Amino acid sequence: MWVHFDCSSLTVTKQQMTTDLDQLAQEHNMDTEINFAENRKRLALMVSKYDHCLYDLLLRHQYGEFKADISMIISNHIDLENIAINFKVPFFYIPVTKDTKTSAQQRLLELLKQHQIDLIVLARYMQIIQPETIDAYPNKIINVHHGFLPAFKGAKPYHQAYEKGVKLIGATSHFVTAELDTGPIIEQETARVNHSHCVDDLLAMGRDVEKKVLAKAVRSFIDDKIMVYKQRTIVFD
Repeated sequence: MWVHFDCSSLTVTKQQMTTDLDQLAQEHNMDTEINFAENRKRLALMVSKYDHCLYDLLLRHQYGEFKADISMIISNHIDLENIAINFKVPFFYIPVTKDTKTSAQQRLLELLKQHQIDLIVLARYMQIIQPETIDAYPNKIINVHHGFLPAFKGAKPYHQAYEKGVKLIGATSHFVTAELDTGPIIEQETARVNHSHCVDDLLAMGRDVEKKVLAKAVRSFIDDKIMVYKQRTIVFD
């Protein structure tokens, strides 16, 4: 159940309301969570070299579509730093190599904690998130996969789709779990293709779909409209 309360006439403190709800939930063996709309969530955007999802999220935030704060951009490459500068968002470069994975992981967790991040958005971040980060932020890391999961997992899904001669391509936003590309799905969308489209066409069409599904997933999280039950999500419109 998802309930929206009007607290304009609240006669107790928010802390007391939260405490009373927790006590009631314990008495009935229920799981509850209460969020107040004025408490803006803090987002960290993680990117590599692809910029379309990053631009889309930053513009939507600039236009006021997200009632949240983009606190930082983190990347394993320096290529997109100018975008962060243009949008006046702090940029942090954390290179990831075979020899630096452990130190990069520690640096990432330090930054996330320091900036009190509520949601991590992988806006085409092309590195595998380590288990320590996933455990520290359960159901608080959203990824966009450039494929219609559960089909075409892993690398180059559009190339896989082209080889199979599919008539629909898609993109998927999902929570990140330890098992790659298998987390609870939040949003999906498709685009129709035919035999005349080449791989480059599929890539171009896919970019639009990726932006849409990622933005919708982020908005749903910000508005507290996602619940996770077992391996599924319940998303309230």
